[in-house]
Amino acid sequence: MENTNLPKYLQSIFYQLFQHTKDLECRLILLDEMLEVGDKKEIPFLEELETNEEPKISSKAFEIKCALQEKLGITADREKRRLPMNLCFIYDEFNIRPNKIDSELDFEVALDIMEMKK
Repeated sequence: MENTNLPKYLQSIFYQLFQHTKDLECRLILLDEMLEVGDKKEIPFLEELETNEEPKISSKAFEIKCALQEKLGITADREKRRLPMNLCFIYDEFNIRPNKIDSELDFEVALDIMEMKK
C-alpha cells in the first residue's frame, strides 16, 4: 500500500538504504543497483539526489535516472514538450514551401521603454 502523505522521493525502497550508508563507494553501488532492480518510484529519489552536495553522487544519480527512464519507457518532461521528428520533414513530404517574406508585413516594434529614465 502506497503512503500518499510522504514525499514521492521517500517512497523509494532505496531511500532507507541510502540514508544508512555513509561510505561514498557503497552509495555509488546502490545507485547502480537502482538501475538493475528499480522501478518508477526511484525516479523522484534520483531527482532529489541530483542536488546532492557530492558531485559524484549527483552526476551518477542523473545518469541512472536517464537510464532507468529509458529502461522503463518513461519519457522525461522535457522530451514530452518536443515535437515528433516526422513533423520536421512535413514540408518536404507534401512539397510545401513557406511564403516569401512580405515587406508590407514588417512589424518593427520600437523599444522606447529601454530609453526611458528611471
